[in-house]
Amino acid sequence: MKKYLPHLIAIALFLIITLLYFAPLMSGKEIQQSDISNWKGMAKELMDFKAKTGEQTFWTNSMFGGMPTYQISAVFAANLIQYLDKIIVDTLPSPSGLVFLYLIGFYFLLITLKIDQRVAIFGALAFAFSSFFILIIEVGHNSQAHAIGYMAPVIAGIIMSYRGRIFLGAAVTGIALALELYSNHLQITYYLMMTAGILVLIELYNAIREKRIGMFGKATAMLLIAAALAVESNITSMWATQEYGKYSTRGPSDLTNDKENKTTGLDKDYITDWSYGIGETFTLLIPNFKGGASEPISKNNKDALKNVDSNFRQNIASQSAYFGDQPFVGGTSYAGAIVCMLFLLGLFIVKGPMKWWLAAASLLSVMLAWGRNFMSLTNVFIDHAPGYDKFRTVSMMLVVAEFCMPLLAAIVLDKMLKESDFFTRNKKKVNYVLIGILGVSLLILVSPGMFTSFYTQQEYDQVVQSVKGQNIPQDTIDSFFVSLSAARKSILEADALRTFFMLILGGALVWTFVRYRYDQKYFVYGMILVVMIDLVPVARRYLNNDSFSRKKPDSAAWPMTQADQYILQDTTKSFRVLNIAVNTFNDASTSYYHQSIGGYHGAKLKRYKELIDYNLIQELTTIRTAMSQQDSTFPQKLVSQPALNMLNTKYVIYNGEAAPVINHGALGNAWFANEIRYVPNADSEIAAVNQFDPKNTVIVDQKFKEVFNGFNPSSDSAASIRLTDYKPNHLTYSSSASSDQLAVFSEIYYDKGWNAYIDGKLSSYARADYVLRAMKIPAGNHVVEFKFEPQVVATGEKISLASSALLLLMAIGFGWMEFRKKPEEKS
Repeated sequence: MKKYLPHLIAIALFLIITLLYFAPLMSGKEIQQSDISNWKGMAKELMDFKAKTGEQTFWTNSMFGGMPTYQISAVFAANLIQYLDKIIVDTLPSPSGLVFLYLIGFYFLLITLKIDQRVAIFGALAFAFSSFFILIIEVGHNSQAHAIGYMAPVIAGIIMSYRGRIFLGAAVTGIALALELYSNHLQITYYLMMTAGILVLIELYNAIREKRIGMFGKATAMLLIAAALAVESNITSMWATQEYGKYSTRGPSDLTNDKENKTTGLDKDYITDWSYGIGETFTLLIPNFKGGASEPISKNNKDALKNVDSNFRQNIASQSAYFGDQPFVGGTSYAGAIVCMLFLLGLFIVKGPMKWWLAAASLLSVMLAWGRNFMSLTNVFIDHAPGYDKFRTVSMMLVVAEFCMPLLAAIVLDKMLKESDFFTRNKKKVNYVLIGILGVSLLILVSPGMFTSFYTQQEYDQVVQSVKGQNIPQDTIDSFFVSLSAARKSILEADALRTFFMLILGGALVWTFVRYRYDQKYFVYGMILVVMIDLVPVARRYLNNDSFSRKKPDSAAWPMTQADQYILQDTTKSFRVLNIAVNTFNDASTSYYHQSIGGYHGAKLKRYKELIDYNLIQELTTIRTAMSQQDSTFPQKLVSQPALNMLNTKYVIYNGEAAPVINHGALGNAWFANEIRYVPNADSEIAAVNQFDPKNTVIVDQKFKEVFNGFNPSSDSAASIRLTDYKPNHLTYSSSASSDQLAVFSEIYYDKGWNAYIDGKLSSYARADYVLRAMKIPAGNHVVEFKFEPQVVATGEKISLASSALLLLMAIGFGWMEFRKKPEEKS
């Protein structure tokens, strides 16, 4: 107990800090996380189906016409590792367990590096309260935070293996990586693997130089075995995602236009849409270097309006405080003034492979976060790094720097404690770094215009365009931007002054300690206090008591509107709803109650996204224009929209508090068409969908010609097909016709799981109208079924169960071997 007591005290401290930060959760409140609300909209059909039947569906029709649920709320019960995660994270009220995970994970890494236990507490706090890591919890990016929390234990296991504790390190790596993958945020995992890859390369170089390549090879082999078991423990999710990814927005397009912008995954402009500005990198040192969050200046920066021309004050107050390169942001990525200072000290003072690994990873992280602002490097990774083109929001790459910086900061702080001649050997370097960083922060404070402009060219152009034709003098426009610059400059200066004083405080602690070597405990506890004073107030700009509200039992995630109530009275088994009262294709509120044309998800089916871009946007524009002009021909215009009608869009919500518009052109769940029009490729197919009669004609890519084998449909006025039973993963139709018919189903085509049956016999079907399904139905009366039966789930769960059990046994076995070692063998 004496050996482990300090660590138990640290864990207790982390628990107390976490509970204090999230104190409102203990009094019956909850955080209104916007992304979690959207998730509830995405997952509502799945949850309702599970509650009603006890079954799980891996397909939902509530968003984008229909899509797999692998990246929404799929539960793969065979993975035994997930129960460890529930102990670590779910013991505390959600989402506070994520911050606790940050703390204990990073603490574990530092203890693995044999860092002083008090310094490990410092490092854990510096990592956990980096502003971005708190911000993502506030907005509800829980899976992202979850994955970030397991980064440190994965790295700890790798380092442990290469430092001689091969088997224990492999066990730790395997368990931590399995938990990392279970968190299901592959972009963070990808960045973690890039970071780990740099570490392994540096270890390889070091092993060659020190002639210990044999031990390196043995450690690497064990790590690869552990990694393989971690992957196979999560194989169901990863395999299903990999299979679906080829057909989602993360996969290649069949269209050939705009080739220079296309990749094997996302389009380049989509990948780099959220690119950090090169100058914006200063936010790591000064939180509001670019104004902070994309919110009105008046919200949290009223003092910034004092020096604004009174003629413009009201307009300036409503302008965004943020003036960086990204479309908008929820907050800033602030690593901390104290962390930046110690990190820079580490770059000059720490020697050995650890420093070079952290420096290289941090530099690469920052440069890749610049995205379109450094396209020469970004293009190299998009074109040559496997999988890099599957992820958007390149600014997220900064999480690697925010991981490496507190790690190197803790290492250099540990050296200050343990090396009595630290100042003697490093006096000049310490002085130069402290003077340098203080000088830069002071220069930014007194002359911020040297480092940044306070508005973008795009902002200027938008204002000029908005007043065009109003005879507003150029001098007035220029005066407006002078006032806007003054307000934003005031915001920057306030935080620059804050950073300057934090550096003075932290620098004084460092300099006096290394110079006079007073009692260690006062220095360490002083640094812990200073880093908390530095980081927590910035974190609380985004997640504070105002983020919590009283929990309402049995309340819906989205309030039911009058339009929702009207539509829910319709007892038809399945139809779709278009909601133009919200951001149709970036909102999940409609999906909470209905099967929506739109939705909210970053990995929708590629073909559906292309249908949105090339067809649906155009049709929605026509509808909105007709409604805004109170056009009496609006009902006829609605009936004449081919894409909306083939998607069985029965209702259009234009105002939540009014009855929806009924679309009498909606074609229903299925219908018989009279003509097949074959087209040579995807370009022709999507073009044809703009101008055709979906009730009578089916557009089919010629690659599916064999499915119909020369069949020419004929009209049968008495023929009928109707949906008789609806489940999201099982659709049943009744068909009756006197001759063979061509049936079109208003269901999204995805053949990696959807199987068609006629009277219980497996049958072929084809993709039609770019996104739908079509098949030949023989004459007579028949039962037609579509069942979602993904083979990857059935096979994957067997592999997952065996692999996760083996990984747990390996961890227990290696852990027991380590426990039985003599103390001298562990050093």
